[in-house]
Amino acid sequence: MLLPWLLLLPAVLALRLPSARVLSPRTDDGYTSQISWDGYSFSIQAGSQDAPQRVFIQSGEVHTWRLPVPGLWKDIVQKAKAAGLNCISIYFHWALTNPKKGVIDFTGINDIQPLFDYAKDAGLWVIARPGPYINAETSGGGIPGWVTTLPGDPEWNAYNGELRSNDTYFHDAWQDYIRASAQLIAKNQITEGGPIILAQVENEYYNGPGQNEYVLELQDVYREEGILIPTMVNDPGMYKNIVNETNIYGIDAYPNGWTCVGDPSWPAAAAGWAKGPAAWRTYHEDVMPDTPFMFPEFQGGQYDKWGSGIGYAKCREVIGPEYERVLYHQLWASGVTAENFYMFYGGTNWGQLAYPATYTSYDVGAAVTESRQLTDKYSELKLQSLFLRSTPDLYKTYFVTNDTALTTNPEGVFATWLKNPDTGASFFITRQANVTWTDLQSYKLYAEDLTLPQLGGELTLNGQDSRIVVKDLIIGGAALSYSTAHILTSTVIDETDVLVVYADVGETVELAFATTETVSLDTELDATTKITSSASIINFQTPSGITPVRLTGDRTSILVVVADYEHAKTFWQPTVAGEGDYASYVHFGASTPALVAGPYLVRTAALKDDGATLALVGDLESETPLTIIASADVQSVTWNGESVQSTRTGWGALTATLSGPSLTPQIPDLTTLTWKHADSLPEIQAAYDDSQWTAADHTETTSTFPQYYGGPWKLGVASDYGFHLGNILWRGHFDNSGQAAVNLSISGGFNFAAAGWVNDVFLGATEGNGTIATTNVSWAFPEGALRNGDNVITVLQDHMGFYLAGEVVCCTPGGRQRDIQSPRGIEGYYLLGSDDDSSVDQFTHWKVQGNFGGEDYPDKTRRIFNEGGLYGERVGFHLPGYDDSEWEARSPWEGVGQPGVSWFRTSFDLSIPEGHDLPLSFVFPNVTGNYRAQLYVNGWQMGKRVANMGPQTAFPVHEGILNYRGSNTLAVSLWSLGGEPEDLRIPSLALQQTGIYEGGVGSVDVNNPKGEDRQAW
Repeated sequence: MLLPWLLLLPAVLALRLPSARVLSPRTDDGYTSQISWDGYSFSIQAGSQDAPQRVFIQSGEVHTWRLPVPGLWKDIVQKAKAAGLNCISIYFHWALTNPKKGVIDFTGINDIQPLFDYAKDAGLWVIARPGPYINAETSGGGIPGWVTTLPGDPEWNAYNGELRSNDTYFHDAWQDYIRASAQLIAKNQITEGGPIILAQVENEYYNGPGQNEYVLELQDVYREEGILIPTMVNDPGMYKNIVNETNIYGIDAYPNGWTCVGDPSWPAAAAGWAKGPAAWRTYHEDVMPDTPFMFPEFQGGQYDKWGSGIGYAKCREVIGPEYERVLYHQLWASGVTAENFYMFYGGTNWGQLAYPATYTSYDVGAAVTESRQLTDKYSELKLQSLFLRSTPDLYKTYFVTNDTALTTNPEGVFATWLKNPDTGASFFITRQANVTWTDLQSYKLYAEDLTLPQLGGELTLNGQDSRIVVKDLIIGGAALSYSTAHILTSTVIDETDVLVVYADVGETVELAFATTETVSLDTELDATTKITSSASIINFQTPSGITPVRLTGDRTSILVVVADYEHAKTFWQPTVAGEGDYASYVHFGASTPALVAGPYLVRTAALKDDGATLALVGDLESETPLTIIASADVQSVTWNGESVQSTRTGWGALTATLSGPSLTPQIPDLTTLTWKHADSLPEIQAAYDDSQWTAADHTETTSTFPQYYGGPWKLGVASDYGFHLGNILWRGHFDNSGQAAVNLSISGGFNFAAAGWVNDVFLGATEGNGTIATTNVSWAFPEGALRNGDNVITVLQDHMGFYLAGEVVCCTPGGRQRDIQSPRGIEGYYLLGSDDDSSVDQFTHWKVQGNFGGEDYPDKTRRIFNEGGLYGERVGFHLPGYDDSEWEARSPWEGVGQPGVSWFRTSFDLSIPEGHDLPLSFVFPNVTGNYRAQLYVNGWQMGKRVANMGPQTAFPVHEGILNYRGSNTLAVSLWSLGGEPEDLRIPSLALQQTGIYEGGVGSVDVNNPKGEDRQAW
């Protein structure tokens, strides 16, 4: 019978086979030849004498600034390397680095150099993304508050004003930051022996007047400051934006939507399939066919919103291992050879880092959780990454066909056929014809001249699943004719070709090797075989566990290790450093001489004693069986420096048992501690002196949002007064002339809150939500609330951060839609008399206060994003060493008597021995109340609990912020917005461990300075 693929092949090859392409060093454009490319993939020349090596960039996004413990960056880097990644991508943060005009700070937690060093040591390349704008669900997309006050409102840049354009004001604003960032990149680029191979210019940007020119200006500064590596952009979709302004053009994609909706049926992925994945290859070949197909961001999770009721555990289920298999395989089917998953590790929006729509956690359901724990997503990503690392034939393929006719089940299974033009290796990537289907699909595959499997049975696809069948692949010195099992990895050990494959328990798979002799087969598998002098075929149902298969002849030595999926997830292939500047990089200096199965994590490996000892370093979650496939020269094994008693199996593997953690940590019960309490709203007291506060007396503003009413002072933009984030207090003074009420229009961003007092009398509270960023209130003055002479309206509001570019957030009366620079303050204020009598006196003056020192904040360790403007924050209630000896004894669960702001403090000791990683979280009860609480741990603001919105109740806090071997200070601010009992107290607070691991990254420095003297105003 004429197979279906034969009917298609001649036409397909004529249309799809790329023309000959050569690596282009592009030295005429002023950058290095060490990074080159063609229409298939990137190539890297890592040493001066080495030939360029094709690479498949398999990268994960990591943000150092969302983990303010530099010592733990090494932990994330090691976990990325252990997952088989060869690259990480990082955003810099303009607002943290350049908090005030003229101030550039790349020190402390802003010093990214340790990350570059960790990456180089581990063997990871780096993609540097300094922005200036980064989005990233951080306040203003990283644009500093002082930049948001720049003037200008051109019609051609409706969403951003003069920001993100070639306007002179904005051009001058980013110069210091980008030049400093470019210098840091230049120092760490591959031409200087560093790990950085690509530098992104701007982020997800669009064509437009002044915008393309702006991107070119940024790139010019990169070159002026010595960046020789290629520059790149990431289009937010298939929009042909900024295609020619940099060397490499890539697109970002989130097929299932970036916002978590908790729907496991992948509705967005299904709806977007026709215009998304199916069109990716066609789009790339139309737009940039002579560069590698790159996704600078591809979906690694989803972010969650205030009040969603979902939480990141559910987000991780939706964008889980099945999603990774189907969507990531589809990238390869589309010709992608450079992919960065956003995020690999999300981290924490500590302090005021978040933008208004999202909360403290930035876990995003990533492969590694916010508390740095590994997930099933991590395991699936590792399986895929190790396959890529060991299969260079996939780095250069052309598209043969994309058709249901490649299978015997054309209604149920869709297949893509890729082929390497040099080696002839083929890859058949199959998936459900409809990605939302959950039923099992059975089929046989038409693989050129073969119908697979040959010896019986059918291939199967679980619902929402994908399978890759390889054909004519060289594994070391062995010719793998085909494999319908998933390939995990391959290597060569003692002149034996080792191949690790896996499948679900009970699944029928088939492997065939081309041999030039009849070989003997040694296996415990219940298999159907066909052994001839030209081929060795083995067909079996996958058993549970790890099972060896040996094929041996005079010229043949092949070891196939068969694992079921659950056991495959426990495999690691650590690298052993070789020689040269890039000794730790696979394909450039490092080797992979051992396979290790069993442990929770294998961080590093080394061969010692002339190869007789394999020294492994890693983490254990529990007692673990250990299996090691290594050279016969390896006679002993150490684990974290301790000798392991091992035995050798009949098929050559070393086996042992690792005992796991025996520690029973003593975690303090926070409810039994002595708590202290103090009021934190002295501003409403008659004797309070605000003379040292900033006068809110501007009569002009650069803001394009007109003040609604009141005057003459402009109070709508707190940044005009140097306060860009956190809680903000306003005090409006007026003389008593019979006023009966006040009308206020308050803006704080989505999900903000505000409360007001006249003198010391509570007037009420107001809140926004996910669509309301400005609220209007009229608060009547209770009888007797006013006093003779000076009276004060005190307004406390929270600044939820700035919006992101392109986000429609509000409309001015003129209809203009804007973001980033939208108001954070009081846009309207007016005093009313009885019966709306407008003849009463208005305000005599206003004062404003935000974080202590504003842009000149004193805490140079925790930086500008850590604190807001509450009295307790300004004075230092949250800092270690603050003298609370005169405070009253009261716990948060006893609460307070009326709406307002209170602080609670306590301390506790931890005694967790080194050599353990113990993730800890502070957990609030999932009980609704109209209050907002801030969690401060040793001076770091690590959580914002909004009890009437949620969904977050658990707030991870890492070692380095927590002192695991010493004293810790815990402070909680309670802002009660209502007078009901549930609004006036925090019912409970617990410190809980979410795991315990023997091992860890090693010693982690603690840097929690005590508070400096601060004036009480």
